[in-house]
Amino acid sequence: MTDRAFLFDVPAEASGEQRAIAELAELIDSLRVSVERLAEAHVALGERVEAIDGDTAWAPTGHCWRDLDADAARQLWAWLIAWTRWLVDRYGLAQDLGACWPAHPALVEELTALSVSWHHAYSGKADPDAPLRWHEALHRARHRWQAWDNTRCRHGHHTPRSADAVWSAPWPDDAEQAVTGDIAARQRAAPARSAGGTT
Repeated sequence: MTDRAFLFDVPAEASGEQRAIAELAELIDSLRVSVERLAEAHVALGERVEAIDGDTAWAPTGHCWRDLDADAARQLWAWLIAWTRWLVDRYGLAQDLGACWPAHPALVEELTALSVSWHHAYSGKADPDAPLRWHEALHRARHRWQAWDNTRCRHGHHTPRSADAVWSAPWPDDAEQAVTGDIAARQRAAPARSAGGTT
C-alpha cells in the first residue's frame, strides 16, 4: 500500500490493518457528508413539489365557467388550451376532438372537468388508484364525444350548432306557463282527506 495523507492521525509506524481502518473511516465520513447533502436536496425538492401540488399552484382559482368574470375566464382559457393541447398529443385524440373544440360549450365543460380531475389524480394528495379512475373517465368521455353532433368537425371544418339544437327565444315563458299549469292542476286534483284518513 502506498503512503498517503489521512484525515485521521495515523502514526507512521501503524500497521497495514490500522491504515486500512483509517482509510475506511475516511470513506465512511465522506459518505456521511454525501448522504447529508442528498437529504437536504431531497427536502428542498419535496418542498418544491409540494408547492406545485398545492391547491392553487396548478389550477386557476375557479373553473366553473358560469361563474367566471372576464379576467378569471381569460386565465382558465389559457390553462385549459395548454392542457388540452397536451392531452390531444399524448393520447392521439385529434380524431375525437376537432381543433374548434373551444367553440363547443359542452366540450369546453367536459374538458375542464377532465383537466381538473387529471391534476388532482396526479397530485401528491390523491389516492394511488386516482390515475386509473381518471383514465376510465377519459374512456367514457371519448365515447360521449363520438355521440355528440358537435364532434363532427373534422379536417379544419367547423360545424356550428344548428338552430334546432337550441331552444327558441320564448322558452322561459313557455316553461314557466307549463310549470304553473302543472302545479295548479295538482292542487285541484289533490284528494281531500277526512280526519279518519279516508277520502
